[in-house]
Amino acid sequence: MCLCGWLWLLCCLPIPGCVWGQSGGGGGACRLMANPISGSVYRAGDVVIGGLFPVHVEAPLPEQEFRSIEGNVTCTIFYQRAYRWLQTMIFAVEEINRDPFLLPNLTLGFLAADTCLAEGTTLGAALAMVTGQDASVAGTECGATPEVPVIIGDARSSASIVVAQTLGPFDLPMVSYFASCACLSDNWRYPSFFRTIPSDAFQARGMARLLHQLGWEWVGLVSGDDDYGKFGVQMLLQDLQGSGVCVAYAEVIPKVPSQRRMKHIVDTIRGSTAKVVVTFAISQDARALMEEVVRQNITDRQWIASEAWVTYSTLSSPKNLPSLAGTIGFALKKAVIPSLGPFLTRLRPDEDYQKSDPFLRELWEEIFGCSLGIDLSMTPSSRRQCTGSEVIGERKFTTNALFYVS
Repeated sequence: MCLCGWLWLLCCLPIPGCVWGQSGGGGGACRLMANPISGSVYRAGDVVIGGLFPVHVEAPLPEQEFRSIEGNVTCTIFYQRAYRWLQTMIFAVEEINRDPFLLPNLTLGFLAADTCLAEGTTLGAALAMVTGQDASVAGTECGATPEVPVIIGDARSSASIVVAQTLGPFDLPMVSYFASCACLSDNWRYPSFFRTIPSDAFQARGMARLLHQLGWEWVGLVSGDDDYGKFGVQMLLQDLQGSGVCVAYAEVIPKVPSQRRMKHIVDTIRGSTAKVVVTFAISQDARALMEEVVRQNITDRQWIASEAWVTYSTLSSPKNLPSLAGTIGFALKKAVIPSLGPFLTRLRPDEDYQKSDPFLRELWEEIFGCSLGIDLSMTPSSRRQCTGSEVIGERKFTTNALFYVS
């Protein structure tokens, strides 16, 4: 979708009212029962676009007894790829604002939140956006944030389903950049959900044809325990009917993978006579699987990868190559976005970076292996102090972002 696609979103979509709860004092005012635990980036504008990105991939466990509200809980494990998606949204907003013909006399703003790769955190961030009651957003001047008329996201199909089901009755649209589950094509259940990525129905059909074309008639299936994995395998099994391809086993990677469970899955792969393994899983699930595969030194399997992890650079580390050599996968077509590279490499930790971008510190420390904090006791002793003048090159911060918001 070109930059002009934003015009359709902004002109055709009503700005929603309050959609969550009311304060006890009456007056119809909305309020949040708790502050979201995820961080966010905000910039004011005449119209503010919401964004959901899994900048971290591990959310804290919820308090199950519901007797107290936990404070100072944060998400962990920084995910550079999702941070690039967030920055690409900011890039698209700035490009639109710079063009005098796209939205004359109108300035776009953004409110992008970290979803921590969890459904509960994603929904909490989305509700904070649409109610306009999140008082902890970085970059705000008056302590309150505006309601958003549209949300860009989420990356995961399961999280997108949760948010779409919650906000759909209020006609608040979502435009996802990476949620590919075929189930989201149901316009009756998700009338206000849109996406800029193909449905998994096409990927499953391509996998089935690939297996048939190459004569691989005895295969194993491994999927993630989420809507992406379950519906992906379901579509694949439907397309394999009558093709002569048979399934030796079907294993599911749990969302909290224990060593015992992962060992069982990989033992099944090792013990099967099926030499071809088809995987429908997000990158974090594939990473948990490959760690055990490498540990058991399995190097005689042909892997068929889904688009969610086939281009995941972390899995392409030298220690994984003996096990993953020859992997065939389906990926989105590469798109070169002019000027995006210099935009991404412009990042610098200035004096107010923690207020304007709470994620920049983690990015900087992860890329350069140093500490931006004053208290070095909180980081490994081997880390040096960052100067802040380090330069992010395109080799370290790739511009091949799979994000199409414009």
